[in-house]
Amino acid sequence: MTPPIEDLIDIYSPSWPGRSLSVQPGDLGLFAPTGIADFGVPALHAPTPIGHRDRPADPLRAAPLTEPAGGAVYIQGDPAPADLASLMRLLRVDAAASDYAAFLVRAADPLEARYLTQLRLLRVPALVGLYQALSPDETRLFPDQRLTIGELVPAFIADEQQRWRARPLQAPMADPGELRVEPTLAFGFMVENAHYGVYRLWSRVWLLPI
Repeated sequence: MTPPIEDLIDIYSPSWPGRSLSVQPGDLGLFAPTGIADFGVPALHAPTPIGHRDRPADPLRAAPLTEPAGGAVYIQGDPAPADLASLMRLLRVDAAASDYAAFLVRAADPLEARYLTQLRLLRVPALVGLYQALSPDETRLFPDQRLTIGELVPAFIADEQQRWRARPLQAPMADPGELRVEPTLAFGFMVENAHYGVYRLWSRVWLLPI
């Protein structure tokens, strides 16, 4: 049996302790802006919810101007570990890194929310430079996680696959006379900010016509 992801890494509280922050690193309703040139100096010292939400829907305009790789990738439900490792390399994710805070949320209505479980990872540079959740001096005491990012991604997928298999079975979805569909497990991975190291991994449902 695959251990729950909560048993493999430390999950942080959505509200960062000991500081009053204008943008919480655990607020999964917001997305980090890309790059470093997108901010300007004032934004580095005073992050705002606006800057952490403003992403164009056009995929051409959504590409980061100051990063060579990034964005969101949608993945089928049973990816091979070697394929995941290749994806991390293509997206320039430091798979060996373990200096991150992890935030987890599970959806009450997966079809409405478009995810089952979300896991957000923020490396120490992001906690310092984007959110001011840590001071440079505090980084020396920030504990590493037990799994590297490269180990965490397949572990999260295995846990979600196990949860999916254990769910109560439901009849295929369709109104009379309409196309019948079967909810099927899939995943997504997003580089929110490659410069500072902000990533998001989630399980999702797609509807397979049957």
